[in-house]
Parts: sequence; C-alpha cells; structure tokens
Amino acid sequence: MRNKIITAIAAIACTMAMNAQETCVINGHIDNCKLADGKKIKEVYLTYTNEFGHVATVAKAKVKKGNYTLKCELASDAPVERYTISGFGEGQGISLFVEPGEVIVSTETATQPEQSTIAGTPTNDTYAAYESIAVDAQKEVERQLAELVALHGEAWLESPEGKQEAKRIKAKESIKSEAEALRFLIDHNASPMTPWVVEHSLFPKLSAAYAEQMTKAMATSLHNHPYYHSLRNAMLASTLKVGSEAPDATLMLHDGESRHLSDYRGKHVILNFWSDEEQAAAMMAELKNVYEITREKGDEFVIISVSLENDKNVMAAAVNHLGVDLEGWIHSCDGAGVSSPTAKRYNVDKTPRIILIEPEGHAVSLDMEIDELGMRVEQILSGDLYYLDMEK
Repeated sequence: MRNKIITAIAAIACTMAMNAQETCVINGHIDNCKLADGKKIKEVYLTYTNEFGHVATVAKAKVKKGNYTLKCELASDAPVERYTISGFGEGQGISLFVEPGEVIVSTETATQPEQSTIAGTPTNDTYAAYESIAVDAQKEVERQLAELVALHGEAWLESPEGKQEAKRIKAKESIKSEAEALRFLIDHNASPMTPWVVEHSLFPKLSAAYAEQMTKAMATSLHNHPYYHSLRNAMLASTLKVGSEAPDATLMLHDGESRHLSDYRGKHVILNFWSDEEQAAAMMAELKNVYEITREKGDEFVIISVSLENDKNVMAAAVNHLGVDLEGWIHSCDGAGVSSPTAKRYNVDKTPRIILIEPEGHAVSLDMEIDELGMRVEQILSGDLYYLDMEK
C-alpha cells in the first residue's frame, strides 16, 4: 500500500512538472534554400542572446525540402522574448518572439532571411501589424509619386519643383506613419513587444521626457518583464547625473550567481569599475581601508566591484591576488569586457572609476576620487548626509 501511495505521488509530481512547461513550435519553409556560397542550407538553429551578448543554442532542426520544425520548451512563467533562427550565414538570421503556440515562418530565399514573414502567435502577429504601418506608408508614398509621374511625366519628378514635391510627400507620410505607430504602441501597451520596440526603434528619436511618458503608459502587467526593465534603465542611463535615479544592473558574481544592483537599496553603494589588476592595485588598497571602516561601524555600506575583464577566471585570480575576496565585498564580471551593459549604463569610458549611490538609489557622485571617498564615508557614518544639501 505504501509503495502504491509513493508511486501515485511521484506520478502527480511528474504531471505537475510537465504542466509547468509549455512549448513554442516553429514551423518554417524556405522557397530557395541556396545560401550565398551556393550551398544549400541543411540545418537551422534557434538561439537566444542574453543581455551580456552571450549566445546559447536552445534548439536545432534539419532542413528537408525547405521545411524545418524547431521546438522550444518554456517554463510556464517564462517571459516572451526575442530569439533568432540562425544557420543562414554569419550575421544573418530571422528574429522572432518565442512564446507558447505555433509560429509560421515563410522565407523566400536563404540569402535574405531577414525578409521572412512571421505569424501565428499573439506577440508575433502584433509585431507584424506594427511593422506593416511603415510598409503601408512607403506604399502610399510610391502611389502618390506614381500619380505625379502620370500627371507630369518622369522628367518633371527630377526637376527642382518635382524634387521638392517628392520631399513634401515623404515628410508628410513619415510624420503620419510615426504618429500611427505611437498610437499603435499605446493601444497595445500590454504587449511584450512594446517596450522592446520603444527601446530599439523609437528611443533614439524621443526626448527623455517623452520616453518617460511612454514608459508610464505601459500596462502594469509589463513592469516585471525584462524588456520593460531594459527600457527603463536605458531611459535612466540617458539622463544620468548627480542626484538622478541610478539605473539598475544585473551583476554576475564570480561564484556563478547573479544579483541586481537594486537588491542593495537601503545601503550606500560604492560601485567601482576596474579592468587591469596592476592599474587597479592602488584603488583596491584604498578600498580595503574603506571596507574596514564600514565593517567596523555597521552595515550601512556595500562595495560592488565590477571588472571589465573578458575572462572571469582572470578576474577571480586578480581579486584573490589583491586580497579583496572579503566577506560582503561583491565582485562582478559578466565577461563582456568594455562592452559590459553595466559599464555602458554608467557611461564608463575609463577605469578605475568610482560611483557613489545613496540608499534610495540616487547618484551622489559619478566619478569620485579615491582620496575623497574615504572622507565622504567617514562623513556619512558620522551622520552627516552631506549629499542631501547637494540635491536641494
């Protein structure tokens, strides 16, 4: 009887585990399978690129008579994100949103995979509708230009008057298209593709104030989505100054775990960037003194050292050699080197660099000298929150 109960419990647990996963099935067809080198594409790969630029292959499939099927198992709470179908040659691929359901990918030629049409799941269909706005605008421009040619002739369009009229038409349709696109995004403010589009397509064109309004207009259901966080951090980074809210960052710790900078809210954060052990030696020696002061007088501070090394093992060895592998001292290295997203968000163009952030997450200093840091730490520990006067 006891064995039957155990077997039943195991079966229920197995079923629950299976139900906790969902599947995205990607059915693709390529009309012309010849690649740029003349060979036929034989296999495709579904890849995911994380925020540090690290690429992982999550599925692969053989291409038979132009057809392929990729399957991606997803946790029930996995966010909808962009993946890439690769195998078409270096730098070429098909980008799409992966979510539960069936996605249909149609590709005319393997040499131009980026021109594929994608349909079949809510986010991909919404994104296709968004992209069609620009396509329709271009068609409208072409229609109006064709009318001018029919009315005045081809040569007239090359005249000063014709060129001016063509510019007017293009500008008018461009403005109408951009306005329609913004309206579309607002109307689809709960779609995961919206923060992604705003950051990657519109953010460079928007003022900081407008970008903030767009972010506020997004549904609260997106507030825990990685694309919402990425957009908000991009916005904070673009306006970063003393007194402003500091952008969040993912910290890859040298023990393999990860944390977020925001996890340390409630403490003064000493965020320092370094790259070369020899160059950073003097700063680390001074930081050890600051570490001792803060450890003796309470847990009001945390030191977070971000290495811009490409090799995490080199960073770990340097931390050990410098004698700063100490309890409570956070060491991070994402292996992206100078392209580290954390460094980019804080506009770090040289090392070493020290940034001081107060407990509510606002920047106190964006480039503090190591000599000043010790004095400021002592000042804060004595109860003198000098930066409050700076914010007024």
